[in-house]
Amino acid sequence: MSRMFAYSVELALHGLRRFPKTTALAVMTVAIGMAASVTTLALLHMLSADPLPGLSRHLYIAWVDTVQAKPQNYTSLDGATTYDFKRLKMPDTEVLMAAHKAVEQTVAADIWKRVDGDAGRHFDEAVLATTGDFIPMFGVALRDGRTWTAQEDQAHAPVAVIDTELAQKLFGTAGAVGRVVRINNHAFRVIGVSQPYAPQPHFYGLNEWSFSGSSRESVFVPYRAALDAGIAPTGTDGCDDATDKNMTMLHVDPVHCAWLEYWVQLDTPQEVAAYRSYLDRYAQQQASLSSYGKKPQSQLLSVREWLMLQNVIPDNVRLNAWLAGSFLMLCMMNVAGLLAAKFMRRGTEVGIRRALGASRRSVMLQHLVEAGLICLLGGVLAWPLTLLGLALLRMQDQGFTDLARLDVTMFASLFALALLVGLLVGLLPSWRVSRIQPGLQIKSA
Repeated sequence: MSRMFAYSVELALHGLRRFPKTTALAVMTVAIGMAASVTTLALLHMLSADPLPGLSRHLYIAWVDTVQAKPQNYTSLDGATTYDFKRLKMPDTEVLMAAHKAVEQTVAADIWKRVDGDAGRHFDEAVLATTGDFIPMFGVALRDGRTWTAQEDQAHAPVAVIDTELAQKLFGTAGAVGRVVRINNHAFRVIGVSQPYAPQPHFYGLNEWSFSGSSRESVFVPYRAALDAGIAPTGTDGCDDATDKNMTMLHVDPVHCAWLEYWVQLDTPQEVAAYRSYLDRYAQQQASLSSYGKKPQSQLLSVREWLMLQNVIPDNVRLNAWLAGSFLMLCMMNVAGLLAAKFMRRGTEVGIRRALGASRRSVMLQHLVEAGLICLLGGVLAWPLTLLGLALLRMQDQGFTDLARLDVTMFASLFALALLVGLLVGLLPSWRVSRIQPGLQIKSA
């Protein structure tokens, strides 16, 4: 069998050199169709990827409606998007954390602030106001130092974890543990230095970030210490009616407004069910909401459910993938026609081979191998075309297009797709040429 396959490969390589114009046209058609398809699939693949492999399946965003005000919807300017970031008021997060019904829990809020270091160096950076548990829960890799403890959280300790890139910019070295950064003119002691942290797609703090792969925080601080330093939240999902009406979107009441995301770690289905029941009971206790026309509401969403709720894969990305797939099918039909014409022009040669004892199976295998080689060459040519298409996508600033990259999985998928296309487009032409009657071909010759 191996000798037969090797002979088929030898004949297929010889066949590639015959009718070179037809071969080149088939290769180019396959390449263009595959490049268009893989370009859109690569973006779809990155947007649907697991942002924290091994960790995200245990993470859930928890939400209970406790805002004492009439329901509000925040929509985009075109009315197409409803903003619902499932944030809680700070007193509720503290009650939930004190109950400690989850394995681990943390809060998170992104705030943009100027960060000052040595020698007058300063940069505008994204500061994540959170708790010390965020770093192990979300898999932030520490290069040096440590995260802060629960006791430091309770004491409102002005400490910080910064990433290596910011440390290099502020201090000229990644070894910044023990240094002091100033945020909003308040000193925070650096107790840890992390590797740059950018889950792809970005899935928390979506009120500040899109799903962009370049979106990341470079500073992590205790949220209570941040409030003490006047580092106020800048966005909210709603405020109590009792809130000072002079508050604006740039100055949020941290007690009466919903501005904190609340994340929990739950390791088993039983823990998930128990925590969901706990949230339902907590929601039922918010009796005062009935006077605002609200029913008790609570949700516990996995990372995947949360991303789907936030429309991580926009409709236009799905549409482009379907259009590119249809274009590839059209290209495959054209290539199948080219191969059929190319193979049938060898009718006399195939008839002589059949008369000399070649089986239909061996003839079909030879031409299937040739079709596969043509599509593999198309895959090789599709590689740079795909990279070009992804580069063009990244130039479109839509908040997620910078995720358009060819990772190892999609690189392997490119050539797997090439082999599959070769099999599909070569099957019918190879079968047709293998059915040639040797007697008729020899007589006509």
